[in-house]
Amino acid sequence: MATIPKLIRKLGKEAYNLYIVGGYIRDRILNREAKDYDFVVQEDAEKIAKLAAEKLGGTFVPFMEEKGTYRVVVGDEILDFTNLRGEDIYIDLAHRDFTMNAMAIKLTDYFEFEYIIDPFGGMMDIKNREIKHVGVMTFKEDPLRALRAVRFAATYKFDIDEGTKAKIREEAALIKQVAPERIMNEIFIILKEKNSHKYLRMMEDLKLMENIFEEVAKMKEVGKCYYHLTNAWIHSLKTVEEYENIINSMRFPKDVYDIVSEYLDRKLSSDNKVKDIIKLGALFHDIGKPESIYIDTENRVHFYNHETKGAEIVKKIASRMKMPKKESSLLKKLVLYHMKPLMYYVNGGPTNKSLFRFFSELKDDSIAILLLSQADFTATRLNLGKEEEIPKFTDYITKLLKRYVEFKETEKPLLSPLDIIINFDVKDGKKLGQILYEIRKNRFYGEIQDKEDAVEFVKERMKINKV
Repeated sequence: MATIPKLIRKLGKEAYNLYIVGGYIRDRILNREAKDYDFVVQEDAEKIAKLAAEKLGGTFVPFMEEKGTYRVVVGDEILDFTNLRGEDIYIDLAHRDFTMNAMAIKLTDYFEFEYIIDPFGGMMDIKNREIKHVGVMTFKEDPLRALRAVRFAATYKFDIDEGTKAKIREEAALIKQVAPERIMNEIFIILKEKNSHKYLRMMEDLKLMENIFEEVAKMKEVGKCYYHLTNAWIHSLKTVEEYENIINSMRFPKDVYDIVSEYLDRKLSSDNKVKDIIKLGALFHDIGKPESIYIDTENRVHFYNHETKGAEIVKKIASRMKMPKKESSLLKKLVLYHMKPLMYYVNGGPTNKSLFRFFSELKDDSIAILLLSQADFTATRLNLGKEEEIPKFTDYITKLLKRYVEFKETEKPLLSPLDIIINFDVKDGKKLGQILYEIRKNRFYGEIQDKEDAVEFVKERMKINKV
């Protein structure tokens, strides 16, 4: 908050050539903290930005020179300086995206909000919690604005004006012109919301989803079958909703709650969290179904190995959308393994051997797969009107999560490598690793309880295998 008054003092007479515009004014009206400042400069933005960097002790960055924008970074605050578009501030504001962002105020009038320049009624729209586009060229000038409308709706819990919705639908295909990195940045922000399923559905309603992800159209063609009464896409949106219900309530025993919450809050790259990427996994878990349709002799539809096909498809999507490697890897894993817990369930539950292998292969991402499986099952059973089956499957997933807690506990060895080397004269590294692995595995099985059991196990193994 102290940045603006300080900037006015430091810039002196140059401050009279600046306007504060856009989001900062919006956030001040909403009493939200803002650390990003956008300034329009009547004369030379580069000169003013360099002066501001010098006076404030910040770093000058030629951010988007081709658009006449220069950035100054001061601590954790970002100040952008842009040359005025057009002859005056009114023309400049006419080129902005939404009315709530199309306001300005002279830098020197900072404390006099009655002097806000508001030619499109932005303050009234903020009061009414409504997002309205500024003009007929809003989305043609920058098609990403269509997706930003959804992002603003998600972030501020505003509604999008019906006229603006109609315009977005009309020009939705323009989103294909936008760089994938910019698109994914907006989607990742939307996914951070606790109830992002509402805004994914909004993207669908505005025809943005299938114009961003062409594969969605095929998912809509996969209609009802033995397991579903709706198409694969509607089911997938419902799965995201059920996943969010699970993680928003977190009704787990404390030991499970602790390990699940820590995992979900882990940061990947670009400040994305694991829990947000699982939403993408839920959205695309059935994306392989259109490529996997099989109709049996009784005219029933099946989707054998759709998870394998789906993993190949999301790998291509992640590459096309320039997703970071960590996010891409987790997304592929979610799609590839999402059927595993259900397959165990319908076959009477996993054996110790299969569960240990599952946990060993997926490690902490086992948690993501289990939660996705629960959401998928819940969405399916709600759709079929078989709600009575949900509690049993929920209990099953909770039990598997508890088994994963036990699996994690086996990471702390009962015997150290040195214990085995000294007491059993094992010098071969490969054999040593195998013994440690077998101790851990049998501990998970419940056949080894403590250090004494582990010692006895090694003794017996040495006798049998003559190590």
